[in-house]
Amino acid sequence: MLSSLRIADFAIIESSELHLTSGLTALTGETGAGKSILVDALALVLGGRATEKAIRAGREQTEVEALFEGVNDPEVRNALQEAGLEDDAEALILRRVLTRTGRSRCYVNGRLVTQAQLKAIAAPLCDLSSQHAQHRLLDAAQQLEVLDRFAGLFSGQNPLRPRYDQAWSAWRAALTVRNRLLEQQKARADRLDWLRFVQEELATVALQPGETEAIQQKLLRLRAADQIAKTLAESAHRCEDEGGLRDQAVRLSRGLVKLAGLDPKLAALAERADELAALGDELARDLSQAARHVERDDRELARLSERLDLILRAIRKHGGSEAALLERQAATARELDADSTELELATAEREERKTATEVQELALALQQARLARAPALAQSIATTVRRLGMPAAHLRVDVRARTGEEPGPLGFDAVDLLLRANTGEGEGKLSEVASGGELSRVLLAVRRASLESGESLRMPTAIYDEVDAGLSGSTGLVLGQFLREVARHQQVIVISHLPQVAAAADSHVRVHKSETAGRTHSRLETLDAAGRLDELARMLGAAGQTRESALEHARRLLAGQSV
Repeated sequence: MLSSLRIADFAIIESSELHLTSGLTALTGETGAGKSILVDALALVLGGRATEKAIRAGREQTEVEALFEGVNDPEVRNALQEAGLEDDAEALILRRVLTRTGRSRCYVNGRLVTQAQLKAIAAPLCDLSSQHAQHRLLDAAQQLEVLDRFAGLFSGQNPLRPRYDQAWSAWRAALTVRNRLLEQQKARADRLDWLRFVQEELATVALQPGETEAIQQKLLRLRAADQIAKTLAESAHRCEDEGGLRDQAVRLSRGLVKLAGLDPKLAALAERADELAALGDELARDLSQAARHVERDDRELARLSERLDLILRAIRKHGGSEAALLERQAATARELDADSTELELATAEREERKTATEVQELALALQQARLARAPALAQSIATTVRRLGMPAAHLRVDVRARTGEEPGPLGFDAVDLLLRANTGEGEGKLSEVASGGELSRVLLAVRRASLESGESLRMPTAIYDEVDAGLSGSTGLVLGQFLREVARHQQVIVISHLPQVAAAADSHVRVHKSETAGRTHSRLETLDAAGRLDELARMLGAAGQTRESALEHARRLLAGQSV
């Protein structure tokens, strides 16, 4: 709950500190005293929009600090964790400093945080009915939640909403997986087509390890056939021609034979020269024979050239080397064999159908429960607002049930709270027909209906402003009673001009405005018994009663008697 609020240099408040208790607290004061400043200051420290107009004239900054005690809310803990703060503290000190330069600093338990982090941490702590809860009540999703809470669909024996939320999340997750696999299947089909094309292309090449080098060597020989034959023939002619190798060897042999006749020691050399002439004849014959056997195979040359060209094109396309091409061939075969998309997709489709069926069943159960409880909620709200000064009010909870479509995050249904405030008028949505005071009373009636259904109020602190607008004294007694009922379940602060409402409070705070040294000052004062009696008398005296009569009526109000 909100235990204390400290305000410095905010609007016409120079410095004030307010200590609050549980139950119902009434905030009263003369018109223009600054009662709504409390709401504005609290909105600032809860992370609301900041404007330098809030800074007291002549000051450079304003500061608001709020202490919340007994904090035990999972949303608060999660927000603290996300902000990197300790999440086990049961007391939170929120502080907001705003300067004229437009700079705003936010603190939680002395740690600097962003405005968004402050707002997230503070959101579950306090409900400012004047500017937050009323606007939320105009939202269709919020009205559906009101009905679901009244119908007990969040807790108890039939917690359909949590079950539906879980089932819907599971279905959406399964749907996401299925759709992703469908996209993957489409992409996979394209890739499989490409892999098959690659496999067929590589199968056409049918490359064998080492084949490229072997073909290149054969092509070198085939392309050099003419040159080889020509060289062999020319070599044979050099051996056989006059003056060639054979002729010179014969001449050498003859000369050495003659010399051997003169010197027998040269006979061996003559024999060797004769052998050389014989080798020249043999070499010439072999060269001629080799030249005759050299053949140019143009068909084989063309075949091998075409084969090499095919291989080289495939190598350039699939890796740049023979080894890379062979690896691509093996990898393609492995990937084609390993395709499991169909199996995964079939499993995902079964899961999607299963979760979709569960969502459909729970959505229909939600619809039936809503339709069954909508009239009771309408009756409860209508009864309360009639007692709160709207005797001709008629309220209807319109459940726009639909089936045959895909369920949304809240099921099949949408809900509108339709109000007819006065006899003879047409009913309309709250956002279209309800004034601020009427909306405040509808909001109070909604909260009272929640209590009737056993649904506890979620926020520990609620602040009501203008809830008694347009109400008379007798209706104020009823409003005070209703606020006391709500205050048994959460801390309630009501800003009121009705003494009947203020008298119902457990504690009473007065906003007092004064002028000192040419400056207007507003301060918050928690009243004791005498001060409270005096303030109630002032409020009653404003209605034309004398001082003594007003004091007597104030005593009777505090004693719980009707006026």
